[in-house]
Amino acid sequence: MTTRTELLELINNGENSGVEFKRDDIDNRALAKELVAFSNLSGGAVLLGIEDGGTVSGITRDKLEEWVMTACRDKIRPAIIPFFEIIRDVEPGKHVAVVRVAPGFSVHSVWHNSGNTYYIRVGTQSREATPEELSRLFQQRGAFRAELRPISGAQLADLDLRRLRDYFGRVRQQATPDEGDEAGWRTLLLNTDTKS
Repeated sequence: MTTRTELLELINNGENSGVEFKRDDIDNRALAKELVAFSNLSGGAVLLGIEDGGTVSGITRDKLEEWVMTACRDKIRPAIIPFFEIIRDVEPGKHVAVVRVAPGFSVHSVWHNSGNTYYIRVGTQSREATPEELSRLFQQRGAFRAELRPISGAQLADLDLRRLRDYFGRVRQQATPDEGDEAGWRTLLLNTDTKS
């Protein structure tokens, strides 16, 4: 739970890598973008009812909580369930919603026009991740295994079949194809899970 004093301190400190100010009349994609970026970094909060400069404009949208939760389920892949609370009378008659997300166990994306876009938080900005940033993000979340990435230009002839035979025979206790059976080796290597 965020107290009114804590909220005023967040507003006073301004936007940063973990806090974003938004009016509550934004579209669901804009909200999803900010939440995805926070979840893909180390978590954070979107304060709805605050102008970019920190002025409290207050909540104007009816059924705001329902709208937020629907946006998180419909526009984010995999869906996020944020912590939602409303702090009343931040200024007389003006309420602010705090939508907080934790760091994701998965890499999240915004689902829009039948496609996924991945965002990360860079300082006070939520930006589309570069391919390199996205690779690192998947690797950090354990969804990407460097040992399974193909090595550009590598051929079967580049591998030491003697060591492969030893590994499959001694460690995995598995039969190997004949030395000249290139198709058999490809099948064996492609179907091998390195976690075994």
